[in-house]
Amino acid sequence: MEMVLLIFCVTSVIITSVIVALELRGDKTLSMQSYKGEINTTNFHGQRILAQDRKPNEQLRDRVFETLDQQLHQLGYISKEPQLQFINNTLNSEHTDLDELTPNELQAAFSAILKERESNVIAA
Repeated sequence: MEMVLLIFCVTSVIITSVIVALELRGDKTLSMQSYKGEINTTNFHGQRILAQDRKPNEQLRDRVFETLDQQLHQLGYISKEPQLQFINNTLNSEHTDLDELTPNELQAAFSAILKERESNVIAA
């Protein structure tokens, strides 16, 4: 029984050591990339991201704005001007382009679209 407990403890220490070593190496790699200037952009939420992660984040952002455009089309706001008027009235803002919306504003816009769609369904 003591031998099993000893093997378990040694195995736990080895696994923990490997995890700590991997974490330290990852932090060192990230700090070296930062030192070399490879971290040069921010993501959708304003956080720093690596250059190789930029493309998936831009694709996600594009998909969000495509979805926003589709939802506005379904409500009857076909051209950019009525879409911007709806968004600006909803958010009490003065945006000149949909791409200027922050994540919180996007969330509020989608919520307003859902409420608008629900009110149209109830009215029909």
